[in-house]
Amino acid sequence: MLMRRRFLALALGVAALVAIAPRIAPADSDPGVFVQSIGDEAITTLTGGDVTPELRKERFRTLLEANFDVPAIGKTVLGRSWKVATEAERTEYLALFENFLVANYARRFAEYTGQKFELRGTRPEGGDNLTVQTLVQQPNGGEPARLDWLVRPDGDAFKILDLKIEGISMTETHRSEFASVIQSKGGKVAGLLEALKSK
Repeated sequence: MLMRRRFLALALGVAALVAIAPRIAPADSDPGVFVQSIGDEAITTLTGGDVTPELRKERFRTLLEANFDVPAIGKTVLGRSWKVATEAERTEYLALFENFLVANYARRFAEYTGQKFELRGTRPEGGDNLTVQTLVQQPNGGEPARLDWLVRPDGDAFKILDLKIEGISMTETHRSEFASVIQSKGGKVAGLLEALKSK
Protein backbone atom coordinates (compact mmCIF):
# COMPACT_ATOMS: atom_id res chain seq x y z
CA MET A 1 0.00 0.00 0.00
CA LEU A 2 2.83 2.40 0.86
CA MET A 3 4.57 1.74 -2.45
CA ARG A 4 1.29 2.33 -4.27
CA ARG A 5 0.82 5.65 -2.49
CA ARG A 6 4.35 6.71 -3.40
CA PHE A 7 3.75 5.69 -6.98
CA LEU A 8 0.54 7.72 -7.18
CA ALA A 9 2.30 10.69 -5.58
CA LEU A 10 4.95 10.57 -8.30
CA ALA A 11 2.24 10.20 -10.93
CA LEU A 12 0.55 13.28 -9.56
CA GLY A 13 3.83 15.14 -9.71
CA VAL A 14 4.24 14.31 -13.37
CA ALA A 15 0.57 15.17 -13.91
CA ALA A 16 1.19 18.58 -12.43
CA LEU A 17 4.14 19.07 -14.79
CA VAL A 18 1.87 18.39 -17.73
CA ALA A 19 -0.94 20.53 -16.44
CA ILE A 20 0.73 23.83 -15.69
CA ALA A 21 2.99 24.60 -18.64
CA PRO A 22 2.41 27.75 -20.71
CA ARG A 23 -0.58 27.75 -23.04
CA ILE A 24 1.27 27.19 -26.28
CA ALA A 25 -1.17 25.09 -28.31
CA PRO A 26 -2.12 26.68 -31.65
CA ALA A 27 -5.73 27.38 -32.59
CA ASP A 28 -6.06 24.28 -34.76
CA SER A 29 -4.54 21.96 -32.16
CA ASP A 30 -6.50 19.14 -30.59
CA PRO A 31 -6.47 18.67 -26.81
CA GLY A 32 -4.07 15.74 -27.07
CA VAL A 33 -1.48 17.94 -28.75
CA PHE A 34 -2.12 20.54 -26.05
CA VAL A 35 -1.44 18.09 -23.23
CA GLN A 36 1.67 16.71 -24.92
CA SER A 37 3.15 20.10 -25.75
CA ILE A 38 2.61 21.67 -22.35
CA GLY A 39 4.08 18.61 -20.68
CA ASP A 40 7.25 18.88 -22.71
CA GLU A 41 7.55 22.58 -21.97
CA ALA A 42 6.89 22.20 -18.24
CA ILE A 43 9.62 19.63 -17.79
CA THR A 44 12.20 22.07 -19.13
CA THR A 45 11.12 24.99 -16.91
CA LEU A 46 10.06 23.47 -13.59
CA THR A 47 12.54 20.70 -12.89
CA GLY A 48 16.26 20.52 -12.30
CA GLY A 49 18.64 21.28 -9.49
CA ASP A 50 18.89 24.96 -10.38
CA VAL A 51 15.17 25.55 -9.74
CA THR A 52 14.78 26.68 -6.13
CA PRO A 53 11.60 25.90 -4.16
CA GLU A 54 10.54 29.55 -4.20
CA LEU A 55 11.15 29.90 -7.94
CA ARG A 56 9.26 26.66 -8.50
CA LYS A 57 6.28 28.05 -6.57
CA GLU A 58 6.39 31.30 -8.48
CA ARG A 59 6.47 29.56 -11.84
CA PHE A 60 3.81 27.10 -10.71
CA ARG A 61 1.42 29.88 -9.77
CA THR A 62 1.90 31.73 -13.06
CA LEU A 63 1.41 28.62 -15.14
CA LEU A 64 -1.46 27.34 -13.01
CA GLU A 65 -3.40 30.54 -13.62
CA ALA A 66 -2.71 30.28 -17.35
CA ASN A 67 -3.85 26.69 -17.83
CA PHE A 68 -6.41 25.82 -15.14
CA ASP A 69 -9.84 27.36 -14.74
CA VAL A 70 -9.09 27.90 -11.06
CA PRO A 71 -12.29 29.86 -10.27
CA ALA A 72 -14.49 27.16 -11.81
CA ILE A 73 -12.57 24.39 -10.05
CA GLY A 74 -12.70 26.26 -6.75
CA LYS A 75 -16.45 26.74 -7.05
CA THR A 76 -16.96 23.05 -7.79
CA VAL A 77 -14.75 22.04 -4.88
CA LEU A 78 -16.69 24.25 -2.45
CA GLY A 79 -19.91 22.60 -3.63
CA ARG A 80 -23.17 23.58 -1.92
CA SER A 81 -21.33 25.90 0.42
CA TRP A 82 -20.64 28.25 -2.51
CA LYS A 83 -24.30 29.29 -2.52
CA VAL A 84 -24.33 30.26 1.15
CA ALA A 85 -20.94 31.97 1.16
CA THR A 86 -20.90 35.77 1.10
CA GLU A 87 -19.16 37.61 -1.74
CA ALA A 88 -16.32 38.48 0.61
CA GLU A 89 -15.98 34.81 1.63
CA ARG A 90 -15.99 33.69 -2.00
CA THR A 91 -13.26 36.14 -2.94
CA GLU A 92 -11.10 35.16 0.02
CA TYR A 93 -11.75 31.47 -0.57
CA LEU A 94 -10.64 31.56 -4.22
CA ALA A 95 -7.39 33.30 -3.26
CA LEU A 96 -6.76 30.79 -0.47
CA PHE A 97 -7.69 27.88 -2.74
CA GLU A 98 -5.05 28.94 -5.26
CA ASN A 99 -2.50 29.22 -2.45
CA PHE A 100 -3.55 25.73 -1.32
CA LEU A 101 -2.89 24.29 -4.78
CA VAL A 102 0.49 25.99 -5.03
CA ALA A 103 1.58 24.85 -1.57
CA ASN A 104 0.45 21.27 -2.11
CA TYR A 105 1.63 20.61 -5.65
CA ALA A 106 4.65 22.82 -6.35
CA ARG A 107 6.88 20.72 -4.11
CA ARG A 108 6.06 17.61 -6.13
CA PHE A 109 8.18 18.91 -8.99
CA ALA A 110 11.29 18.08 -6.98
CA GLU A 111 10.16 14.43 -7.03
CA TYR A 112 10.33 14.15 -10.82
CA THR A 113 12.62 11.25 -11.64
CA GLY A 114 12.20 10.62 -15.35
CA GLN A 115 8.63 9.40 -15.69
CA LYS A 116 7.20 9.78 -19.17
CA PHE A 117 3.62 10.07 -20.32
CA GLU A 118 1.97 8.91 -23.51
CA LEU A 119 -1.33 9.84 -25.12
CA ARG A 120 -3.96 7.12 -25.25
CA GLY A 121 -6.86 8.92 -26.91
CA THR A 122 -9.51 11.60 -26.54
CA ARG A 123 -13.22 11.24 -25.88
CA PRO A 124 -16.03 13.84 -25.88
CA GLU A 125 -17.86 14.67 -22.67
CA GLY A 126 -20.90 16.87 -22.06
CA GLY A 127 -21.00 20.19 -23.88
CA ASP A 128 -17.61 21.26 -25.24
CA ASN A 129 -15.65 19.31 -22.63
CA LEU A 130 -13.21 16.61 -23.68
CA THR A 131 -11.19 14.01 -21.81
CA VAL A 132 -7.58 13.39 -22.84
CA GLN A 133 -6.44 9.94 -21.75
CA THR A 134 -2.76 9.39 -20.89
CA LEU A 135 -0.53 6.89 -19.16
CA VAL A 136 2.48 7.75 -17.00
CA GLN A 137 5.25 5.24 -17.65
CA GLN A 138 7.71 4.54 -14.83
CA PRO A 139 11.47 4.63 -15.60
CA ASN A 140 12.00 1.37 -13.64
CA GLY A 141 9.35 -0.51 -15.61
CA GLY A 142 6.75 -0.34 -12.83
CA GLU A 143 3.02 -0.34 -13.39
CA PRO A 144 1.93 2.77 -15.32
CA ALA A 145 -0.67 5.17 -13.92
CA ARG A 146 -3.77 6.15 -15.90
CA LEU A 147 -4.43 9.90 -16.00
CA ASP A 148 -7.57 11.40 -17.53
CA TRP A 149 -7.56 15.17 -18.19
CA LEU A 150 -10.87 17.03 -18.43
CA VAL A 151 -10.37 20.05 -20.69
CA ARG A 152 -12.52 22.60 -22.47
CA PRO A 153 -11.79 24.97 -25.38
CA ASP A 154 -10.69 28.45 -24.31
CA GLY A 155 -10.07 30.80 -27.19
CA ASP A 156 -7.08 29.52 -29.14
CA ALA A 157 -6.11 26.93 -26.50
CA PHE A 158 -7.70 24.93 -23.69
CA LYS A 159 -8.33 25.08 -19.95
CA ILE A 160 -8.01 22.11 -17.62
CA LEU A 161 -11.03 21.52 -15.37
CA ASP A 162 -10.09 18.31 -13.59
CA LEU A 163 -7.64 15.42 -13.48
CA LYS A 164 -8.44 11.82 -12.62
CA ILE A 165 -5.65 9.56 -11.39
CA GLU A 166 -6.62 5.91 -11.70
CA GLY A 167 -10.23 7.08 -11.88
CA ILE A 168 -10.00 9.26 -8.76
CA SER A 169 -10.91 12.91 -9.41
CA MET A 170 -8.69 15.55 -7.84
CA THR A 171 -11.65 17.95 -7.77
CA GLU A 172 -13.94 15.47 -6.05
CA THR A 173 -11.21 14.50 -3.59
CA HIS A 174 -10.70 18.12 -2.50
CA ARG A 175 -14.46 18.65 -2.43
CA SER A 176 -14.87 15.80 0.03
CA GLU A 177 -11.98 17.08 2.17
CA PHE A 178 -13.32 20.63 2.28
CA ALA A 179 -16.88 19.49 3.02
CA SER A 180 -15.56 17.52 5.98
CA VAL A 181 -13.72 20.57 7.29
CA ILE A 182 -16.80 22.77 6.92
CA GLN A 183 -18.94 20.21 8.73
CA SER A 184 -16.43 20.02 11.58
CA LYS A 185 -16.52 23.83 11.83
CA GLY A 186 -20.26 24.03 12.41
CA GLY A 187 -21.17 24.25 8.73
CA LYS A 188 -19.49 27.64 8.35
CA VAL A 189 -17.41 28.57 5.32
CA ALA A 190 -15.43 30.82 7.65
CA GLY A 191 -14.14 27.68 9.36
CA LEU A 192 -12.72 26.40 6.08
CA LEU A 193 -11.11 29.76 5.40
CA GLU A 194 -9.31 29.63 8.73
CA ALA A 195 -8.16 26.07 8.02
CA LEU A 196 -6.81 27.07 4.60
CA LYS A 197 -4.96 30.02 6.14
CA SER A 198 -3.26 27.67 8.58
CA LYS A 199 -1.94 25.58 5.67
